[in-house]
Amino acid sequence: MRDRHRLARIRRIDDILREAVVGEDPPDDGIAEPGMVLTVRYDDTDTAETFLLGSRDETTEDELEVYSPESPLGRALAGAEPGEQRAYRVPNGAIVRVTLIDAEPYGRFRNVTG
Repeated sequence: MRDRHRLARIRRIDDILREAVVGEDPPDDGIAEPGMVLTVRYDDTDTAETFLLGSRDETTEDELEVYSPESPLGRALAGAEPGEQRAYRVPNGAIVRVTLIDAEPYGRFRNVTG
């Protein structure tokens, strides 16, 4: 049983690695996805925040905050288009509503701000 689970996990990781795209920006289509710099507005405070949806090793040259696509915020925003409101639950159980203002590829963002 344990070996079967381990083999299934290996196959899953192998599939992920085979389909991974490294070092390329996602399409500049305004849709929130990994590799995009997102600007969002938290609806309860009207505070805006800009961050990279990706992994920490993607940005070493700037002070840009990074959120994982697997974080509650990252999962909530996946596939969102500008103007779309999404909601997610934080660890204390509260629901946070956030609106996507803008999404642009990290490479373009870095070229403009760098």
